[in-house]
Amino acid sequence: MSHEEVDYYQRRAETEVALAQQASHQAAVRVHYELASAYLDRIHGDAPRSTGGLFRD
Repeated sequence: MSHEEVDYYQRRAETEVALAQQASHQAAVRVHYELASAYLDRIHGDAPRSTGGLFRD
């Protein structure tokens, strides 16, 4: 994975955490944290857990 890709996924994860912290509905909070986790999994080479097709190789 290129440095640019790592930076992108890191920024996306940080954005999702921020959105989770701002969300008022519990389902939205959960989804934002799941997306953040999927982006971080991507950086660290882990297969993302259920992401609703967010990543397709």
